[in-house]
Amino acid sequence: ICIGLGESILTLRNQLEHNKLLKIICSNDVGSWMLMLKIGEEYTFPKQPPGYSWRGYMCSMEQGPNFRHSQYFEALNARWSRGKGLDATCKWIAREDGIYFSTDGSPLLKRYEWNGPLLLKN
Repeated sequence: ICIGLGESILTLRNQLEHNKLLKIICSNDVGSWMLMLKIGEEYTFPKQPPGYSWRGYMCSMEQGPNFRHSQYFEALNARWSRGKGLDATCKWIAREDGIYFSTDGSPLLKRYEWNGPLLLKN
């Protein structure tokens, strides 16, 4: 479990099967990044410097042959943590049947299908 006090944390993890790579492209106000995660690997974005004003991260996850299965989503929004005293700790996990989300250590919820609607209702 990744927990932060006073700083938002974004972690992305590959729990796909059959040796599939997970391609991740994320962007924020500063720039964009591409990651390739092997099965079982995760990446936690660096914390933002104190006093730095940012809005969050938009990401896409891609997997399968030629990375043809994909989903684009808002991975972290600075507004999610406002008024809570603690900033958000967000974890996104790619699995064969979709993309799962947990915030602040809550149980995982399936939020997206691969190539599916933009947001599942839970």
